[in-house]
Amino acid sequence: MISEGAAAVVMEKPAKAHARGADVLGRLLGHADTSDAHHPTAPRPDGAGAAAAVEQALAATRMSVGDVTSVNAHGTSTPQNDRTKARLIARLFPHGPAVTANKGLLGHTLGAAGAIEAVLTLRSLRSGILPPIAHTERADPGLPDLDLVLAGPRRHGGSVAVSTSFGFGGSNCALVLDAA
Repeated sequence: MISEGAAAVVMEKPAKAHARGADVLGRLLGHADTSDAHHPTAPRPDGAGAAAAVEQALAATRMSVGDVTSVNAHGTSTPQNDRTKARLIARLFPHGPAVTANKGLLGHTLGAAGAIEAVLTLRSLRSGILPPIAHTERADPGLPDLDLVLAGPRRHGGSVAVSTSFGFGGSNCALVLDAA
């Protein structure tokens, strides 16, 4: 469902933020963008472009995949997208970090979706509470086994998250974030 929304993130050096008394939500450790131009709305079935974005973002941090404690998936709630993203997360994160997604609650805010998801990921890291995947009671049995946050918020002690945004036309973005 198309919706409206906006988010903004001010990125600055920690010393400047602290000097002006800013409330620092977290840090951007790494990011990457790729484009696979597979289809106007459908993801590339093998998830290669999306996987490359996540792998490049992690490589920029010099962290290992195992350091990631949660994933904010760009869950569009369409069968093809959910299958592709679930396989991607299972392949890239075999250690099973907690997985949540915000889009089912917010709708598709088009160009604002990634920024909103990044802010919600930072707020989750800071509060130690992951929101549940809205309107989902159980995982599709045909999907890989993931640690989905279902049925209510979950306390979470992790500090590193990956937020993914996969847009129309094959645009793929991954952010590696940590709590302040």
